[in-house]
This record gives sequence, structure tokens and C-alpha cells, in this order.
Amino acid sequence: MPAQPLTTEQLEDAARLKKLFLSWQQQQRDASAPVSQEAAAERLGFNQSALSQYLNGKIPLNVGAATKFSELLGRSVAEFSPRLHDQLKEYASSVMPEESAASDAAPLPPGARRVVADDADEMVEIRKVRLKLRAGVSRFEAEPIDGDGDPLKVSRAELERQGLNPDKLIGIEVRGMSMEPLMFEGDTVVIDPTDKKLVSRELYALNFDGDCCVKQMLHKAGAWYLHSINSDHKPVRAESGQCDVIGRVVYQPGRPLKGRL
Repeated sequence: MPAQPLTTEQLEDAARLKKLFLSWQQQQRDASAPVSQEAAAERLGFNQSALSQYLNGKIPLNVGAATKFSELLGRSVAEFSPRLHDQLKEYASSVMPEESAASDAAPLPPGARRVVADDADEMVEIRKVRLKLRAGVSRFEAEPIDGDGDPLKVSRAELERQGLNPDKLIGIEVRGMSMEPLMFEGDTVVIDPTDKKLVSRELYALNFDGDCCVKQMLHKAGAWYLHSINSDHKPVRAESGQCDVIGRVVYQPGRPLKGRL
């Protein structure tokens, strides 16, 4: 099933990004450096197909991909996506101190960053877990993951706006490459195990034959399909295996608190 068409704003982002990318390629040629999309994709951390789709407006840019392009091109995100630049500013404002408070603090050495504790009323920490599943069994065990890097934190205001209870939410790790370039292996997403009602085009964590996977669920011709973003992975009919919904994806770092694409 084809992906949802991009908005005019998303297509404009892609056009600006492609123009900057072509300029970057010329700079690489002038410096006798690698210019191919394959070389660029390797530096970006995703495959050439994904790179091409971003540049040609086939898939929408997200914050994670935009940040990587910014680093590669040496350009601000604002130069190709004002939309995502605004999102990045919102994320930064939730964890950075107010300018007035920072001005009262002692100056920092060059290159250093001030560490600021999150306001308990602003950010909520979501527990990361490892799921233990069995094929055909809807129940699951959630084993806490201790000491797994930085804690996963979500805006309290956003949770309240969506009517989500942070005590019920869990963070799980994405496995495999089937959801690239939207999600990469090792990414963490937050799911709501209390929300298992299927809605077409929403993202869900699923127990499929005893394995945990994150997929977009599509309803077509009276049947449900597990849809992957990576075109190398074909849709799978839910009835072809033992499929149970673990919960709806409600948050992915860099994306709004909703799973629908």
C-alpha cells in the first residue's frame, strides 16, 4: 500500500535539502573527495535508497534525519526545514535553562556545556524495558533495563494533552531494519500497553510469532497487514501468523506523540 503523500511543506523541505546536497557534492568534487550518494549515505548512517527518498520528497524528513543532514552538509536545519528547526528549538527549550538564569551563572570554559537538572513538572522519565514474549500468548513480562544510557524523558505537558498516563507507558528498543529510515535498529520508542485497539496507519508494537516488532498496521480489503517503511520488506498479513498487539506507539524521540503516518 502506498505511503501517505507528503504535504506541500514537506515537499518544500525536500527541495531545499536537495539543492543544498547538490551544492555539497560540488564542494566535495572540488576537494577531490567522495561525492556519491552511497558515500554520503554511509556517513549519514542510513542506506542510499533512504537518502534518495529524502532528497526527492518520497518520505518526509524527521528531526533525527534532519540533524544528520545538518552535520553532513555543515548547514543549519533552518536552511532546509524551518518546520523541524522550530521543533528542535522546542525540544531544546524543555531541557535548557532560561537565558536569564544562565546569565547569572559563572561563565563556562570554551566548548563546555552547562548541565541542568530537568524540572520535575516539565519532563517525565519513562522506564525502558525488555519484553519477554511467547507466540500466541497476549500477556507479556516487562523486565526493566537498568543503566542503559541516558534515561528516556518526555514532556509532561504533551502526555497530559494526549491523555496518557506516564506510569502505564514503557520504552522498548526497535529491532531490525524494516522501519528504516523512520526508525533504526537500537532506537527507543514509547508504547502504551493500555491502547491495543487497531487503527489503520497507526504504529504498534506487536507480538508476532513470539517476536517483538514495531510496524504500521494497515487495513485493506477487509484484512490487517503489518506494513514496513523499508521497501525491501513486503507487507505481511496479520493472519499469516500468531499476532497480538502489545501497545500503540505514542512517542519516538524526534517525532510528535502520535504514531500515525
